[in-house]
Amino acid sequence: MHQPNGKVSKTHQMVLFALFASLTVVMTLLIRFPIPFAQGYLNIGDGVVMLAALVMGPAAGFWVGSIGSALADMIAGYAMYMPFTFFIKGLEGYFAGWLFMRTKKTVLSVGVAAVWMATGYLLTDWFLYGLAAAIAAFPLNLLQGLAGSIVSVLLFRIIGPIFKSKFNI
Repeated sequence: MHQPNGKVSKTHQMVLFALFASLTVVMTLLIRFPIPFAQGYLNIGDGVVMLAALVMGPAAGFWVGSIGSALADMIAGYAMYMPFTFFIKGLEGYFAGWLFMRTKKTVLSVGVAAVWMATGYLLTDWFLYGLAAAIAAFPLNLLQGLAGSIVSVLLFRIIGPIFKSKFNI
C-alpha cells in the first residue's frame, strides 16, 4: 500500500525486491550457456538486476543482484561461486542504481555496472582457476554484462514509466 506521502511502504518495497530477485533466478537459469574456459555460465539475469536498480535504486539493485544471482548459482550447481556472486552481482546492481540516481544516464550506469561484473569475475576466476582461465573467460563475462545492459535499457524504457506512475518509485 501507498503511505500518505505517496511513497511505497516497506512491505511493498520488500515484495518488489523479492519479485525481482525471483525473476533474476528465472532469467539466469532459463537462458544459460556454459563458459568453456571457466566454471561459470552466460545468462541474461544481469538484465533483471540492472532493471531493478534503474527502477528502484541502488538498494534494490544490491539485494536483487546478491540474492537472486547467488540463488541461481546454488540451483545451477555452481555453489562455489555463491559468495563471489553475492558480492559481485550485488555491487553490479548497486553501481547501476547509484550511477543512475546521480546521472540519469541509463547507458552509462548499466555499462559501468557491466564492466564491474566482468572485472569481478576476472578476479574470481583468477583466484579459483588461475590467470589464464580468468583472461579466457573475461570476454564472455563482458559480453554477458553488455547483453544484460541492453536488456535492462530496453525494458526500462517500457517498465520505468509504469513503475513511476503506479508505485511512485
